[in-house]
Amino acid sequence: MKVVIIATEPSGDYLASELIKSLKNKRKKIFISGVGGELMQQNGLLSWVSIKNFNAIGIFEVVIRIFKFIKLMNLVERKIRETDPDIVITVDSPSFSYRIIKRLQDIREKTRFIHYVAPTVWAWKSYRAKIFANLYDKIFTLFKFEPRYFLKHGLDSEFIGHQIFYEKKKILKKKKIISFLPGSRSTEIKNNMKKIKNTIYECQKKIKGFEFFVLTFDHNKELVKSFINNNKVNVITNFNQKQTIMMQSHLAVAASGSVTLELINYKTPMVVFYDTHWLTKIIIKKLVKVKFASIINIFYNKEIIPEFLFENLNSKSIFSAIKNLTYNSASRREQLEHFNNFSKEMLVNGDNPSELFVKKLKI
Repeated sequence: MKVVIIATEPSGDYLASELIKSLKNKRKKIFISGVGGELMQQNGLLSWVSIKNFNAIGIFEVVIRIFKFIKLMNLVERKIRETDPDIVITVDSPSFSYRIIKRLQDIREKTRFIHYVAPTVWAWKSYRAKIFANLYDKIFTLFKFEPRYFLKHGLDSEFIGHQIFYEKKKILKKKKIISFLPGSRSTEIKNNMKKIKNTIYECQKKIKGFEFFVLTFDHNKELVKSFINNNKVNVITNFNQKQTIMMQSHLAVAASGSVTLELINYKTPMVVFYDTHWLTKIIIKKLVKVKFASIINIFYNKEIIPEFLFENLNSKSIFSAIKNLTYNSASRREQLEHFNNFSKEMLVNGDNPSELFVKKLKI
């Protein structure tokens, strides 16, 4: 059996790596190729191109790199056709994913198209639900409220839960650590680090007795260091070391994204921030239909995690929130209570999402 999996960002790399494990447990004779990062490759993926090439985020950032993305799309399409797979699974990255699948509709009779991680049609670009329904055979969602948006357009859609919450790791004792997570892609790291570098320095000056870490990826290490002229701030890229630091952190200051779910699972209180190019910002503000960026805030429709987005992201405001969650036990306790309740909602009867995926795939 031949399976192609396409994941172009670190969060997708993690989900797809767990999926590869479950696929291999189910079918011993299976060949898996496509696009993925280190975790997928460690579990047996033959990757055609480095995940580092998919390095833009936001509308403006993609537009100015359009020719690079067309070239990558042409390469991926050609490799899929050469592989002649039984199944193509795209993971997250909806803009890239559906465009690839749209090009391959002529092989749909012999190849099944599956998408994993629903596009956020409930927040913006609701028309994508219909697009995905026309292109895919099935979609698996991370959140239980998502299937209805696709079912109404006739797409077989099932909630299988979020893999992060199946990882029942021993929660380590908190230490005097504040960790900063500026994002996964170079463009967002540049935008975010410009805003939070002064916050990091202010924390060092005013929050005594703590260690400070910036958690990033190998290919972004030098970029992060270019914003920090201080050897007392440790920049960490090793995957296992980063997980340990996130678990042990007294507080995390994280860019909006899937990493916030990891922190919820590790019961680490946090503050969320985000910035982007001014053009992308204008379009997002005009089109987004939800008040919050963090999924837990959207889920409860209130600010469980303090958010500092766009022009509200400034050193004074974010430091005030950091200080509150560092020293105010009531604020920390309130977050953690919501984290515990939210975690229970993120699985289907406590089952492993990647195993559920394979079971429902019926291979």
